[in-house]
Amino acid sequence: MQKLYLAAAVSGVLIGSNANAQDAAGIDLGGFQLFPTLAVDMTHDSNVTRADENEIDSWKRTIVPQLTLINNYGANQIQFGYKMTRADYLSSSADDFTDHLLSASAALELNSRNRLNVYAQYDDGHDDRGTSFTMGNGRSIDSVDTYKNASANAVYSYGAMTAKGRFDFSAGYSTVDYDIDTEAYRSRDLDRVDLGSTFYYRVMPATDLTFDVTYADVTYDFALDPTQPLDSTETRALIGMQWESTAQTTGYAKIGYRNKDFEAAGREEFNGVDWRVGVTWEPLTYSTVDFSAYTNTNETNGEGDFIETNTFLASWDHQWLERTSTTVNASYSTDTYTGAGSSREDKNTTVGMFVNYQMQRWLLIQTGYTFDQRDSNRDNIDFDRNLFSVSATVSL
Repeated sequence: MQKLYLAAAVSGVLIGSNANAQDAAGIDLGGFQLFPTLAVDMTHDSNVTRADENEIDSWKRTIVPQLTLINNYGANQIQFGYKMTRADYLSSSADDFTDHLLSASAALELNSRNRLNVYAQYDDGHDDRGTSFTMGNGRSIDSVDTYKNASANAVYSYGAMTAKGRFDFSAGYSTVDYDIDTEAYRSRDLDRVDLGSTFYYRVMPATDLTFDVTYADVTYDFALDPTQPLDSTETRALIGMQWESTAQTTGYAKIGYRNKDFEAAGREEFNGVDWRVGVTWEPLTYSTVDFSAYTNTNETNGEGDFIETNTFLASWDHQWLERTSTTVNASYSTDTYTGAGSSREDKNTTVGMFVNYQMQRWLLIQTGYTFDQRDSNRDNIDFDRNLFSVSATVSL
């Protein structure tokens, strides 16, 4: 499921937790290694439901136990994971939630020319009140908006990594089912099929030309108006380049064409430019800067036919001392709601600053601040909020 709002920076609870699971000591289970971690977070949220007025101010306690099971044999890896996220709001119990995430993946190098990567997950998750389908109206429901999301993806790669040319072929399927069973909420449930291929052509030792073609088919389970379903197909074709020009810099840049075509003749078709850029710069061994930007057509959250989104992301990680580092990240996106008579435009900004202290090999302490804002030409959609967090992540 494509999230329309970038909320990863909102809390420091999970920053670095996956990496720590890999670096920490594991429990030998005979071929597999088990890496357990536990994150505990306290965050003060000045606007829990992201409201324009009548904000809810609350502390939130989050507990995240996580298990990662890994088997490495040769160049191959198999991994299983389980994560539970339990959050309790001290002043707003309606926003409490418990999420469960199950995942499995395999990275297989069949031989020097053939590789296969497979990933599947099941997410028993939620949308916070005031996000997604309750933007600007978080109190319209008396609990968080829960859903079930199952997905599976596979990428088959043909061609040696040193070859002049090589291919990636991808396929994926996902389904989203919201738990609220009224007609208005059932109209959000959907299935999505993705197919794609990428051709890499080596033009220099560390530079490839890339040619991407992708196809997606989105089918909704229920339409409020059977004559105007939201079912659609989306096609993209991009040409670009990926490079590792120096030991400090890697990146990619792609541009091309995107089409979104609805089954219903009354819905607006989209034809336009598709682009994406990403650069990682490591000026020092202890400092990394990441920048990425892309455009996308997201599914509607109740207004318009679809959402045309442009997103810009930046982050800076710096190791100041042996045990102390900082993380600064920022995101900015614009959402233009297109079709069905909509003229809505949203601008979303998130800035986060975190201090990370590795007190022990097995104990990471983090504290941080996040500013989160949406500016819309719809007054009741606007909000801003401040989050202050402190967390501890424990591993073996």
